[in-house]
Amino acid sequence: MIDIRNNFLIIPPFRDAHVHLMIDGHQANLDDCRFITDQFLAKGIVSVADMGHKSGLGLEFKKIIDEKNVYPLKMRSAGFALFKKGTYGGFLGKGVSGKKEIQAAIKALIKAGADFIKVINSGIVFFRKENSVTEGGFSEEEWKVIREETGRQGIKIRCHANTDQAIRQAVTFGASSIEHGFFVSQETLHMMLERSVYWTPTVFAPLSTKAFLPEKEQGQLEKIVNHHLMIVSYAASIGVHLQVGTDSGSRGIRPGESFFKELQLFKKAGLSLDQIVSAACLDREELKRGNYVLVEKKFIVHEKVEAVILDGIPTKNNSIGSRLVRPRR
Repeated sequence: MIDIRNNFLIIPPFRDAHVHLMIDGHQANLDDCRFITDQFLAKGIVSVADMGHKSGLGLEFKKIIDEKNVYPLKMRSAGFALFKKGTYGGFLGKGVSGKKEIQAAIKALIKAGADFIKVINSGIVFFRKENSVTEGGFSEEEWKVIREETGRQGIKIRCHANTDQAIRQAVTFGASSIEHGFFVSQETLHMMLERSVYWTPTVFAPLSTKAFLPEKEQGQLEKIVNHHLMIVSYAASIGVHLQVGTDSGSRGIRPGESFFKELQLFKKAGLSLDQIVSAACLDREELKRGNYVLVEKKFIVHEKVEAVILDGIPTKNNSIGSRLVRPRR
């Protein structure tokens, strides 16, 4: 980070490592995707990972971005997620079971242009009782097929997993990242560190549901989130590679706006500004390419970027950036 006129910091553009192309939990269309993209860019988010929908819309929209070059947004997409038939994941992807179905689904995703395979290895956190997660996940035999087929195809696995058992299983079978990761143990975090597995803790996602829950469940939710923040703090202290991901598009989670809510929670967990920037931003090499955002020192609290600079040129409506940066000719 570099101070500018003692008032601003210059940092690489933001990356949201976990989004869904939906509107408040409902299926989006291509026009909605354009609106969602505008919300990302307004907050300095120029790179996103689409974690899938049963429609596979992310692959279609990514193709438009890549071929028509209409948005300065980098998108990597799972297309649709793979989940165990009969368990959680119906709106996110395709239910599979057994060797042939798993192999066929992975091959179909790669042929369609998926950048990674999203595997759902558990259900979601259940707030009616402590440390409870709904049904979901694959057997060890099925995970062997997933590992072998993704290895054969040369594509990475990103895994939705809650409970320590589900997380450890995903790490054991080669997942490159853990998404959500509620109830992970310190021992498993050390295993993730040793294997260079990323973690996207999506802390704000469950908090966004608080208003919809009965009072008793709200209290349980707060306990779970506070514990999650303690584990995020521990993960940062030992060097686990954290990523900021919001689950935006899900119910109550708005694109762009939710990103700063997640940053605030990382701050609440005790992470330093450098640690938060590392988890939230693209590589520092972007600065050399003329890609960065200008922010005030308290930008996390104020939920605001002053300017977005891409290829050395301030994007529209960035008056401060226009004053501080001379556009390239």
